[in-house]
Amino acid sequence: MMGGGFPPMQGQGNTNTNMGNNNGGTMIMPNPSMNANAAPQGMTGMGPNGMPMPVGAVPGMVAPQPMPAVSAGETVQEQRKSSVGEIIILVVVCLIAAGAIAAAVYFFVQWNNLKTSYDTDKGDAVATAIKEQQEKDEANFEQREKTNTVQFTGPSDFGSISFYYQKTWNVYIKSDGSNNSDYEAYFSKSAVDPIDDEASRYALRFSIRQAQSSDVMTEYNSLVTEGKLSASQFSSDNNQLSGTRYEGKITDSISGEVLVFKVNDKTAILQTDSMNYRDDFETLIKTLRKNS
Repeated sequence: MMGGGFPPMQGQGNTNTNMGNNNGGTMIMPNPSMNANAAPQGMTGMGPNGMPMPVGAVPGMVAPQPMPAVSAGETVQEQRKSSVGEIIILVVVCLIAAGAIAAAVYFFVQWNNLKTSYDTDKGDAVATAIKEQQEKDEANFEQREKTNTVQFTGPSDFGSISFYYQKTWNVYIKSDGSNNSDYEAYFSKSAVDPIDDEASRYALRFSIRQAQSSDVMTEYNSLVTEGKLSASQFSSDNNQLSGTRYEGKITDSISGEVLVFKVNDKTAILQTDSMNYRDDFETLIKTLRKNS
């Protein structure tokens, strides 16, 4: 090492030339490998315009430009536009929902009205069908009864009361009502028992008394008061005849049913002497008529 000199710089080899030691130092010569036009660190080279190009850039490619800055006023205005749009959408949705609800209510009311009308028409049709069937059944019943029964008709002076009874029954007319007397007829499924025998029982007793109905019913009403009979209102199928129906203990030895109704200025009485004849009695009184 020469006095006052510096050691050679690392990486430069021995290319440094000792220019003299008149000042006791060593001069460093520039590295011939360094180019004055070399790109700075991180750049690939110089662009056509003489500006350094970033690493990875292709000559002729335009460098990305920075985004323009947005002012605070523009941001608030955009937020307001967004809020107005959301409000409009919400209003439209609400209107659609309200319209859908209104339409649903309207169609429900229409459906309910149609259902009510249908149920009413159906009910009327059913009632009409039932009535027609009842009339048909009644006509068939009367026709059938006429086939198995025979009509009985009282004297014209006593209202010509008629009804149908079984063909197999026997009839005995004790009094025809002449000479201002009562009319009396007795019906039995077998031979008619003696009339004056208290032990005799009849399927039907038919009589028309020369008395007011109020006076006749007083006798039976007293038995109702005593608790021996029960009373109810009666009306014939064609509403020609109406009166009172009694059921229970008619006498001390007879329990049955009695039907009392007015015929002009007289009173008609139908009586069965036993509950064993009740079905026949029910069938018979359904055919009661007052003939003109």
